[in-house]
Amino acid sequence: MKAVPLLVLILAVGAVGCDESPTGPTIVNVTWKLETVARVGTATITIPSPDQFTVRFEDNSNLTARADCNSCSGRYALDGTSISIGNLACTLIACPMPGLDQIFSTALQNARTATTSGNQLVMTGPDYTLTFRN
Repeated sequence: MKAVPLLVLILAVGAVGCDESPTGPTIVNVTWKLETVARVGTATITIPSPDQFTVRFEDNSNLTARADCNSCSGRYALDGTSISIGNLACTLIACPMPGLDQIFSTALQNARTATTSGNQLVMTGPDYTLTFRN
């Protein structure tokens, strides 16, 4: 009979020690910096200045993003690995890297899943995969 509580304890410790999380609390209250954008049918884009392409998810379901020289805000819902991001309200400044701000904000709004592993966040949608680091 003593084996059952020991097995439960071992499984609980193993689950806590696991570095991978479907989303967990690590996605929230962290500024995520974009590293790559992979678009179906095209080459992966490596972001030259990750500090210019960021997203931050707050506890209150608000998010803020920086898309090159523009800032965005909106709302999100997270359920396990499923994420839904509403329409983003973004400033409309003409940026030095034209187009990349639009690709980023479009991909962000179309993301359907969000998974974390260590300090990496991967968000996927039907046409894009966004890879971030914190």
